[in-house]
Amino acid sequence: MSQSTRERESSSQRDALTRCIEIQSYAGSTNREIASALMASLTDDDPLVRWEAALALAKTAQNLENPQLGRVLRSKGDAPLTLDELLAWIQRDLGESDIARREAISDALGHWPQQAAVQLLREAMHDEASGVRASAARSLGRLGAMEATDSLLAMLEDPSLWVRRAAADALGTIGDTRAVGPLSSMAAQGPMLTRVAAISALGQLPSREARQQLIECLSDECGEIRWNGARALEQIGTVAALPGLERLLSDDYTLFDQSIHRIAQSTILAIRQREQGAWHAIRHAIFRLLGWVRRRRATWHP
Repeated sequence: MSQSTRERESSSQRDALTRCIEIQSYAGSTNREIASALMASLTDDDPLVRWEAALALAKTAQNLENPQLGRVLRSKGDAPLTLDELLAWIQRDLGESDIARREAISDALGHWPQQAAVQLLREAMHDEASGVRASAARSLGRLGAMEATDSLLAMLEDPSLWVRRAAADALGTIGDTRAVGPLSSMAAQGPMLTRVAAISALGQLPSREARQQLIECLSDECGEIRWNGARALEQIGTVAALPGLERLLSDDYTLFDQSIHRIAQSTILAIRQREQGAWHAIRHAIFRLLGWVRRRRATWHP
């Protein structure tokens, strides 16, 4: 890399850092001009700038909804922006022809813990561009929007692999157990991308059906499926998974510099500690109850 190239990259990084600091100082502002500039920053070339702009606008939306929550920045004598106006801007940009713009808006809404954001994202789930639909699904998962579960379940049948993957990720994050059946079906067959996403989501949905599907993944002919199944069971596995995991202790398939047998060892240890801890807690509670009964009997006089 030449000296001039390094200098240009260093200058670009400094410029991005400067923009981020400026954006942070405007977080929560209800000044129309500032809010408009933050909206424009959502499509900045630098991902960190886009991230900071999304957070700053989320703070603005929060202040507009509940002004008493924080400092509201505005120019002297300037009538502040209203929440309805800001939402109208969002709605307008979601209807623009620029797909990248619509994706950026959908992603930014994932930082707005407000019902209006959820509604806008549910509308974006029907966008003609798969990238926008995927972004909307990810944002709904980030918001934990359980009311969007049915819509996300429908997205598991989307023509785009990336949308199906995003929907599976969101369903796992939201944690609605209604998703276990559809995710189990996705984990059992189909493209690797969606199978792995479904397995990861099932690892966040502790239920008998989810555990059973993950145990079945341990004997899959594909090493990546076995690897992810073993990893997912670390969070929700029980002793029922131990035989399948023990069979993987000689499996050398490696992903991300971690072999299946190491993942299996870690998961077995986590399950045993979890189950043993629960058993000891139950035994301790029983012994305490028995001790209380004995003491009551010893002090009771007919």
